[in-house]
Amino acid sequence: MPAHATTEQHSPDQRTPVRTAAREVLDPAHLRAALRLTSVDATLAAALRCGASVALTLVLAATSGHQDLAGFAALGALTSLYGRFDPYRRRAALLALVGTTMIGSILLTTAVTAAGAPAAVTLGIVALLAGGMTALCQLLRTGAPGATIVVFAAGAGLAGSPAFADLAPRGLAALLGVVVACVVCLAGFLVRPSGPARLAVRRATLAAEAAALAPDDRGAVGRAQDAVVLARTVLADDASHGRTRETALRLADELSGAAGTPADLPSRLSLRATARASLTDGGWGLRAARVTLAAAAAAGLAQVAGFGHPAWAAMGATATLQGTTTQHAVVRALQRALGTVAGALIAWPLLDAHLGFWATAALVVVLQVVTEIVVGRHYGLAMLTITPMALLMTSLGGSGEGIALDRALDTAVGALVGVLAVVLVHARRRPAAPGTGGAAV
Repeated sequence: MPAHATTEQHSPDQRTPVRTAAREVLDPAHLRAALRLTSVDATLAAALRCGASVALTLVLAATSGHQDLAGFAALGALTSLYGRFDPYRRRAALLALVGTTMIGSILLTTAVTAAGAPAAVTLGIVALLAGGMTALCQLLRTGAPGATIVVFAAGAGLAGSPAFADLAPRGLAALLGVVVACVVCLAGFLVRPSGPARLAVRRATLAAEAAALAPDDRGAVGRAQDAVVLARTVLADDASHGRTRETALRLADELSGAAGTPADLPSRLSLRATARASLTDGGWGLRAARVTLAAAAAAGLAQVAGFGHPAWAAMGATATLQGTTTQHAVVRALQRALGTVAGALIAWPLLDAHLGFWATAALVVVLQVVTEIVVGRHYGLAMLTITPMALLMTSLGGSGEGIALDRALDTAVGALVGVLAVVLVHARRRPAAPGTGGAAV
């Protein structure tokens, strides 16, 4: 077959990314993948840190006489979900940045709502925050939970009928949660400053051993390579600090012997340097655009349909699009939608029971810890605890009437729109240079 004929055979898919994405989305293998469990480790310590952050924050908010602001304080404490395996200096910088973003999101949406802005404006701001935080998380390579928690915080700012007088109390409550999260998540440096590096090296060593036993398994080899790169990055961070330098160099030698990597470490990557290095990857812009458009569309549909919390639809679309591939996004959509419906059914009687503050707070903490243990293994199962936890947290600041149904409907809309965004939103193509035989992105 002539060369030009081969080009013609493949060019239709190149010119129609929507059709290609649609075929991928409809692949029945996604349903099987949505049911599959994933093996993870070292989740207990991170789960306990998050649980402790939320628990301490709720106790401090309540005992200071501000139970009505406990929900905003607990939202600030969810900053503890970020940087859970990062070395302590990077973790400190990331927590400060995410915490500031969380507080700013609550204040911004509270102020816009207090000013009487139309729903289209407030929901548009939520969508922009979703896209902006997605870009930030991509550039900083934060991993889970990505932009979802910030959208949750932004939606909380829309709750009730706030006045400008509510700005300071809400902001201070969120600040309390952020400060507690930082203290809890960084306290380990005083006891075991090289803890994150030890964990990263152990993971890399185990991954390298698994890859050596199955050299033809491309997945195992890829996971080992990623784990080794991550471990060397963590060790480089520790090696640049006097207190952890000696341990980092020793661990680097151990990793070199186990994985066959060079003993010398790369330069330390600060958050700014990480973002600068990530700018060369154009994928972050496409993902941010997808999230912004999907969040706006989902929130708009939920608003037109009369659902009570359209910002939750934006959050559903954002969570779906945290998937790194088409399959990942579809699997997350299935897991989030079905898991949220089941989780809402669990939350419904709990909300109708009108539990007191302390009982509700205790349930929130327990559900948060269980969520962090389960979420890495199966996102859909985690939604069984995430949904009641989020709804109970929302009820701390006001009425819980009807929010379970709203959560289920809004999340379903968000997940559907997120999948449609994967199909419809692609990088713009421009004509290729003459003689290249196809289109270029």
